Amino acid sequence: MNRFMFGFSITIISTLLWPMLPPAPIYFSAVVVGLLMLQRYPLVSGSLLAVGWISIFVQLLLVVEPPNKAQNVIVRGEIISLVSSNGDWVSMDIRLLNSKNEIFLSKVLRAGWARPPKLAVGQRWELELKAKPITGVLNQGGYNQQRNLLSRHIVLKASVQSGTLLAEPLSVRSQLLAKLKPALTDRENGDLLLALLLGDKSLLSSRRWEDLRSSGTGHLIAISGLHLSVVSSWVFLVLQFTLTYCRPSQGRSGILIAGLGAAISAICYAYFAGFALPTQRALLMLLIMLLLMFLKRFSSPWERLLFALFIILLIDPLACMSAGFWLSFSALTIILLTVSQKNSQQDYRKAKAGVVHWLGLFWAIQWRLSIGLGLVQSLLFGGISFYGLMFNLIFVPWFSFVVIPLSFVSFVTWGLFGGELSNVFYLADLSLSPFSDSLALLENLPNAWLSLSSQEILAVALLLIGGWLILRLTRLTWRLVSLVFSLPFIITAVDHITPLEENEWRLHLLDVGQGLSAVIEKSGRAIIYDTGAAYGEHFSYAERVVAPFLKYRGINHVDYIIVSHGDNDHAGGISVLRQQFPKAQIITDVREYSQLDCRPKSIHWHGLDVDIIAPALPISGNNGSCVVKVSDKFHQILLPGDIEKATERLLTREESALKSEVLVAPHHGSRTSSTVGFIDKVSPKLVLFAAGFNNRYGFPKQNIIDRYTKQGARVLVTGEEGQISVLFHQQERQVRGYRTNLAPFWYNRLFRFGESVDPE
Repeated sequence: MNRFMFGFSITIISTLLWPMLPPAPIYFSAVVVGLLMLQRYPLVSGSLLAVGWISIFVQLLLVVEPPNKAQNVIVRGEIISLVSSNGDWVSMDIRLLNSKNEIFLSKVLRAGWARPPKLAVGQRWELELKAKPITGVLNQGGYNQQRNLLSRHIVLKASVQSGTLLAEPLSVRSQLLAKLKPALTDRENGDLLLALLLGDKSLLSSRRWEDLRSSGTGHLIAISGLHLSVVSSWVFLVLQFTLTYCRPSQGRSGILIAGLGAAISAICYAYFAGFALPTQRALLMLLIMLLLMFLKRFSSPWERLLFALFIILLIDPLACMSAGFWLSFSALTIILLTVSQKNSQQDYRKAKAGVVHWLGLFWAIQWRLSIGLGLVQSLLFGGISFYGLMFNLIFVPWFSFVVIPLSFVSFVTWGLFGGELSNVFYLADLSLSPFSDSLALLENLPNAWLSLSSQEILAVALLLIGGWLILRLTRLTWRLVSLVFSLPFIITAVDHITPLEENEWRLHLLDVGQGLSAVIEKSGRAIIYDTGAAYGEHFSYAERVVAPFLKYRGINHVDYIIVSHGDNDHAGGISVLRQQFPKAQIITDVREYSQLDCRPKSIHWHGLDVDIIAPALPISGNNGSCVVKVSDKFHQILLPGDIEKATERLLTREESALKSEVLVAPHHGSRTSSTVGFIDKVSPKLVLFAAGFNNRYGFPKQNIIDRYTKQGARVLVTGEEGQISVLFHQQERQVRGYRTNLAPFWYNRLFRFGESVDPE
């Protein structure tokens, strides 16, 4: 094993757990020392050079060009992907042109355009943009957009103010996409075919995405190492069979010709898929593996895998942040190890004369891919699909043997006839029907997806490693030692069986952008206070943040949903949560949802007192917000919604029991609220602001923050901390922020537009 490559690769991967990257003096020193130690200490040298390389790479990537400014910026770029559309709003990825590091380091921005002209992949535009940072909402169980954007080299988000078309798309792929997309739109499974053939997912609905996630089969339509391997394998088999039939005594030259054809086919497929960054990584891995398989110098499969891993991380050290990287690398690992196991030199000579051996090898690869990729996807996406393994076991072979070959035969036929054959995709579309029907069936099956915490994921991963070692090792002593890997899983299982102490409870203020949603958790049950906003037909923070958070925490029972008032940023997701938790009682004055009004009352809930303090009469607007106090004999939290000065004065005059240890600041920190009298009456020790990062209202206002800090209160903002969790245990109180405690990794920090972007 090459110790230099091992040290380099393992250090790059370990940066996923680093709280920060080193500053310039340290990483430059690491490079110098690493070069000096290269010959005598290759392992240490590789690690030191990795530290320097990823630090320099991130620094160059995050230097935004044109320079960061508060006003609009003008850029030139090429549309590389139409990400999604929602009504008259289109989201797209644009590769920046004419940047200083364009050849060495491609930079991308994610732009939204309201009421755009006709857009197509490959067009070049000069755009006036209102830019903003890639910082996004961060919550347990939720989608980490920051990490995903960085892995794709997306350094800015922006809204397009105006644009001038510079050039129409000239590439063959763009022209094919313009013709193929209309041809597939009316097909029942045209969205899946378009994603499989050209990597365009714009036709996939949000419902389809959710079904793919729940079934654990999303990797089947995301072009990765699996797809490139399947296409190249088919080409290799067909060429090898043809050459063997025509020239039985061709020797090694036939294998080399078939391998070259497989490589060319993978390159063509990657091109038609748009050469997106994940596809580039998968292609590079495959080409390296094909090259090394035909070079006698690298005999060990592990050496080949290490070499491929090293090259990928050398070219792009952020590749390991992408789920697609791990899926592609896992697929290629399974394929290589299976081929190495089945194809000994003796068996290989037999294989030349018979197709049966090759089909047997193909099937062995398929069932291993089915199980392996199902497990890897479960670990990557924070949960386990109960039906995922079954779906993968059926549909990975089905896609490999039927769907992908039919799709490409149809595609090539369609291309040869100039796109004139309207029914050429009939069989390919029909071959996807069993898959689509199974996804529809999945919607009616219970417990399709089980979310897991990071500790549970780690426990499952270690259990799988231990099981693999037990099967691989021959000595009894080492098998017994491998049982140690099962201990975290056993401890986690016992912890779940053992109920939480009766006097332990938690407040989770979720990061839902410029809105409010809080969850009070106790004994595996919850009360939800407000739901966050919803936008358009397909986006809701209740669906994207609140529901995944509850699943992640293992909360299956919501007893009460309190909607403070009817504003979208507080009540936008009520329909989603009501559908998911039909037994939950809804407390609100919003007439269409109300099951219990917000008149003052007390509810005893699992040892906690839930007191609705106001309003005494229904009032429209912010001052009609439900004011709720939750307490036990040690701690109190106050949730006042969006009440303003008038209601605050009324509450202080009525001598209401406002005193609370924790306060969720009213109206997100607006100047319309948080009067001095109200603050004195509540006397909070911890104040939490539900305000989105860099929000257009400028909440929380600085003078409001100052009022609380002068009273000695600690202040935290969801836009800066991400999810904020407060744990109460008897007289103890612990506060955890997502960015500072729950996931304090460098790629989760705040990325501020217009400020220094040093990675330390």
